[in-house]
Amino acid sequence: MLIPPLIAKLPEVKSAVVADLGGAVVEVLRERDGEGAAAVIGFLWSTAAEAGDHLGLGALRLVSYAGPARGAVVASAGSRLVAAFVEPTSSLSSVEKLLAGALERKEA
Repeated sequence: MLIPPLIAKLPEVKSAVVADLGGAVVEVLRERDGEGAAAVIGFLWSTAAEAGDHLGLGALRLVSYAGPARGAVVASAGSRLVAAFVEPTSSLSSVEKLLAGALERKEA
């Protein structure tokens, strides 16, 4: 399982998707359109990474997106992207910290 178990168990994480950097779906948890979500995640990640390069931010590690009712946290896990879709958006920062920590422990 590529989706960190801690993230999968959080009630505010309504779904999650793992994609490769090209946007192909690798793993899906409770997401109706996993393929569509993976494609969008791959596209947004490449765009954000390019913007980060232009701003001199270095390697992109984590990006959050928030709408009025739902948000997404996308993090890099080597050649994979892990996205957690969160409701309510007020929970984004706690999910960011937990996802980043889970992925750092996995790399160690």
